[in-house]
Amino acid sequence: MAKRPMTNIEKVTHIMSYSDYGALAQMFVMDALHKWSGIISKTDPQKLDNGFVSGEAWIGVAREIQKAMQTEMTIEEAEFEEDETPFGEIRF
Repeated sequence: MAKRPMTNIEKVTHIMSYSDYGALAQMFVMDALHKWSGIISKTDPQKLDNGFVSGEAWIGVAREIQKAMQTEMTIEEAEFEEDETPFGEIRF
């Protein structure tokens, strides 16, 4: 069977599901999202411009992540099959 690189979603899911440190890996990922989105959301957009993503967009996504982290989110149990995602995935 041919192998392919994991998508970003698959990598994060793997890190959070199969760590030698168990649920501590989930805490680490969530804490990193919380802290980094807080730092980025307070940064001058010009300092974040990199020629690929605008500083305004970077701040926008940071604020969106902060809002999601502060909101109790729910999901229907059978909403997606295990291998499906609601959006396209970017591979790095």
